[in-house]
Amino acid sequence: MEQQKYCNYCGAANPTSTSFCTKCGKAFACASAPLPPPPTTKEKKSPVWLRMLEISVGLIILVLGVVLWWPGLEYGLAFYAALAIALIVLQVAYIIRIYTKGISTGRPNLILSVLAILIAVWALVALSSAPVDLLAIGVLFAGIASASSGTASGKIVGVLAIFITLVVFAYPQINGILALLVTPFVLLFPDFTYAELPAALVTLSLMILALEPLISGIEGRWI
Repeated sequence: MEQQKYCNYCGAANPTSTSFCTKCGKAFACASAPLPPPPTTKEKKSPVWLRMLEISVGLIILVLGVVLWWPGLEYGLAFYAALAIALIVLQVAYIIRIYTKGISTGRPNLILSVLAILIAVWALVALSSAPVDLLAIGVLFAGIASASSGTASGKIVGVLAIFITLVVFAYPQINGILALLVTPFVLLFPDFTYAELPAALVTLSLMILALEPLISGIEGRWI
C-alpha cells in the first residue's frame, strides 16, 4: 500500500509523490511552512503623571546644577543643602518610577536608592562636617543603582556618575593632574577656584543622573 501524507490545510490524504493537495490544491511546501509570528505590540507608554514627574525632576536638577556651577557662587552651607535636597528628590522619583513601571533588578536598586537618600539626609544634618564626602558617597550609590537598572541610558549616566564620583574620592592624590585638566575652565571662568572642584564634580554627577528621568519622561518609557 502506497504511503500517504496529509494536507496541513484540509487534512486530506495524498500520495507522497504529489506536490499539491488533490482536494484543496495547496502546495505541500507552503503547507508545511511555519506560520509567521504574530506582530509585536508597541511598548505601553508611561502614565502622563509619571512622565511629568520624570521631566520635572530632570529639569529642576539640571537648572539647579547650572545655578550651582555659576562662576562666583559661594560654596557654603546653602550650596551643600541644595545638593543634598536634589539627591533626595532624584532618588525618591527613581523609587516611584520603579514601583510604577517595575524592573527586573528593582530590589537591589531600591536598596541603593534608599541608602543614597539616608546619606543625603545625613549630609543635611551634618552640613558643617565634610558634606562633600557624604554627598559623593550618596551620588555613588545613586550611580550604581542607575548603572544596574538594565537600561541603556541608566548604564551610561550611571557609569559616568560613578567615574566622576571616584575622581572626587581620589582628589587629594591626583590634584596635580586635575589642576592641569581644570586650567581651561579656570581661564573661561576666573571666579572659579580650584578648591571648589570636588563640590563642582558632585554637582556634575547629579546633573548627569538627572538626564535619565528627563529622557525617559520625554520618551514615555525606560530606555
